[in-house]
Amino acid sequence: MMTHKRLIYQTALLLMLWAVAGCSLSSEPPPPIVGLRPTSTPNIDPTATPSASGQVYLLNLMNQVQTDRMIVHISTLSNFRTRHVNSTQTLPDFGIGAAADYLLEQMQAIARSSHGNFSVSEHNFTATYNNVTTPQRNIVGVLGGTDAEAGVIVIGAHYDSRSWDLRDFAAYAPGADDNASGVAAVLEIARIMSQSPRNATILFVLFSAEEVGRQGSIAFVQDYLTAFDLDEDILMLNLDTIGSWNDSAGNINAQDIRLFSAPPNTSPARHIARTLNLMGYHQRLDLNIILADALDRPDRYGDHFSFDEAGYPALRFIEALEDHDNREGADTVEHIEPAYLTAATRTILGVLVGLSDGIAPPKNISFRNLGDGTASAAWEPPAGAVGYVVALRK
Repeated sequence: MMTHKRLIYQTALLLMLWAVAGCSLSSEPPPPIVGLRPTSTPNIDPTATPSASGQVYLLNLMNQVQTDRMIVHISTLSNFRTRHVNSTQTLPDFGIGAAADYLLEQMQAIARSSHGNFSVSEHNFTATYNNVTTPQRNIVGVLGGTDAEAGVIVIGAHYDSRSWDLRDFAAYAPGADDNASGVAAVLEIARIMSQSPRNATILFVLFSAEEVGRQGSIAFVQDYLTAFDLDEDILMLNLDTIGSWNDSAGNINAQDIRLFSAPPNTSPARHIARTLNLMGYHQRLDLNIILADALDRPDRYGDHFSFDEAGYPALRFIEALEDHDNREGADTVEHIEPAYLTAATRTILGVLVGLSDGIAPPKNISFRNLGDGTASAAWEPPAGAVGYVVALRK
């Protein structure tokens, strides 16, 4: 059971002014793919006010998101025509094997330009669908943390795709929004964040076999998390279908992004979801983070389910509206809205920076009713704190 010593949510939520939040992710990272790096601190202007310096630091990172780079990733993945798990793995320009090779090359390019901060590996597993068993690959990038008590954040997206008939492994299945959009965002966030170590260790994972029972994320949880007996302090963020702002009726929502988390309201995942909602509001991120009272939409699932089932808090980001008519075999890059994809990526980058770079919130928070309609709060100030945000929720 996760304790979340750094996640404070009682009557009031107290957060660091510049970093906004801290989630207790405080166990030793899982070997062999995670390692600590030398201690380093964010490059913040010491002459600026605390809130201004943090906002400038965050804005500088968010402004590095390159829309064209993400569209190239989506177009390239779509041009493989299908990424069905049972498609070919031997052709250089068709099928899931070509997609995995491309993603591995992109991760390796990030590692080469990361000044030694970022490393890449393949997680090999087998998937079985429609009585066919195939070798599959999850592509894993690791940004080692500087603080063993800051824990591990997994940010992931699945790269396999499907057509209308899931059994047809050769049918056209471009998978632009579902889910090359999430993959492109993970790659772009990894590229930006890899330039310096973070307090928390971050795993950037591109999963295969999500469309056929999320076999890739199940294998990852079993092989890397459960196998090393990591029973607390891991958080998973799933980016799945984040590139379009309209629905099939033509309605447009370019202001919001939905965040799903497991009920009840007292669950660790729901606590974190509320924290991210507040972070987005307080830091004026591009999109409003709208909380959904469910782990996912009815009768749907995503890779975050695999982490939730194993007891790890897991959340899913998904676009505000869904264009069901342009999915499966019609899910082409022409239906991606670059402005929305960029805003979603900047928003997710913003909350990930807060989770991975923020100093710890106060300890030993207590509230006392003064009997006159007011209350007082007291806490143990953490080192480095120069101010606090106090927020109330319904």
